[in-house]
Amino acid sequence: MTGPRGEVSRTAPSLQGQGPIPALLLHSEPEEVTEVLGQCPGLAWSAAREPGEVARLLAEHDPEVVLSIKTATFSGPSHGQALAWPSVRWFHVGGSGRDHLPPWDPARVTVTDSAGVLAPFLAERALSGLLALATGLHEQLRAQQEARWSPTRFRPLAGRTMLLVGLGHTGVEVARRARALGMRVVAVRASGLAHPDADEVHGPEALGALLPQADVLSLHVRLTESTAGMIGAGELALLPPGALVLNAARGAVLSEEGLLGALERNVEGAWLDVFEEEPLPELNPLWRHPRILISPHCADQVVDFPVRFAARFRDLWLATR
Repeated sequence: MTGPRGEVSRTAPSLQGQGPIPALLLHSEPEEVTEVLGQCPGLAWSAAREPGEVARLLAEHDPEVVLSIKTATFSGPSHGQALAWPSVRWFHVGGSGRDHLPPWDPARVTVTDSAGVLAPFLAERALSGLLALATGLHEQLRAQQEARWSPTRFRPLAGRTMLLVGLGHTGVEVARRARALGMRVVAVRASGLAHPDADEVHGPEALGALLPQADVLSLHVRLTESTAGMIGAGELALLPPGALVLNAARGAVLSEEGLLGALERNVEGAWLDVFEEEPLPELNPLWRHPRILISPHCADQVVDFPVRFAARFRDLWLATR
């Protein structure tokens, strides 16, 4: 897989040296993953808990290996300086997104990631947002808070069409769950190649023609030059009346202003996990819109997600021994 920021490998480099190889963990709570990283023979670990410690530990240890696990208090941009450090030969991303990293030279450093590790769980959260919107549970919650008896009807998802934009690990997991609910799944992917978990697959050039049949539009693409702003006001206007929008890709993929306008016309509701600005500012109207459900960029964060990322790193390391 190749992109503008360099090449991402599916295998770790074979590192040989005299004695233990210095390795640096970037994670706010290193104790969470100590047991798993202890299963990586030949590595001598140091750990940065916060952005201010990264430069010092890089200079002190000259690590050859870096494991990067982002958290709310230790965000992505501060991890990038480790990728650029001259001694680093292997940089593993805890997660699948790499848009927070600077460009790198694949001749100097191998970059691997944890794509797919949390995909099933992100799909669970996406489907929970879809089910809540489709069955009106968000409205029932408001009625409950007001102790107001308010029976409602809802349109079933079975027989409706989901348009998946992006059919990577997460897109496939969402497709499987949507089809289990009886939905028809149409997907857009860069290759346009058919996939067994989708009823139809098209290339990106077909997006405009497919939007009018999308009862649910679910976004699962990486942020690249071609996907930034790909769903704007014009695209949203093509959706049929009563459509639902799910965004678990990146905030820059979907126009928030365009979505707010569409909610006044043809879009019935939206679940959003990612935003153009994060954290989402308190005064942003998305917070208070009655037909928007928000999760603060945590859709895939099961309780032990750092351990699962560390286990992917361990498995890659052991494969080189």
